[in-house]
Amino acid sequence: MNASAPISVLAASYSTRERAVQDFSSVWGARHDGDFHHTAVALLARGPGGTLDVQRSSSTAEHLVWGGALLGGALFVLAPATGVQVFATVGLDGAGALVYHFRRNADPAGLTATALLLEEGDTGLVVVSVNRRGEVVAPLLAHAQRTAWVDVVWGDLEEELGRDFATQDSVPARLAS
Repeated sequence: MNASAPISVLAASYSTRERAVQDFSSVWGARHDGDFHHTAVALLARGPGGTLDVQRSSSTAEHLVWGGALLGGALFVLAPATGVQVFATVGLDGAGALVYHFRRNADPAGLTATALLLEEGDTGLVVVSVNRRGEVVAPLLAHAQRTAWVDVVWGDLEEELGRDFATQDSVPARLAS
């Protein structure tokens, strides 16, 4: 991957679930347009306990060993309880590297604005797009009340993933007691 390739993390808030579903479909439908690498999208709804729950998700990276971490890492940074929920279902492969990469390379004010946007409503979308900037993806969220995003560069993410996997391989398995 080109070290200068962008990774965009977008959030959108919605007045209704139907509007969020329309934009989910729009993002997913555009996943092959232009210079494509990977797109992951999650529809979030506030659950009875007040946390955001993943109602629906899709990812073009799900076949990759770190594919679940692409969306899970972004969600963990923006809405930690929701990110943990994703990691519980897709596994932790690459999660540390992606969380670290987003935290280290994203503008803190941009991350904060994007995270706070998710807290505004009861329904939202999170989109992670590799090789597309937020300003290109945001128009696909036409039904949102508000959108926010933060762009980071791919940079040394491959090296970070390699270190993460090497660390995971060197940790001994827990013995059942």
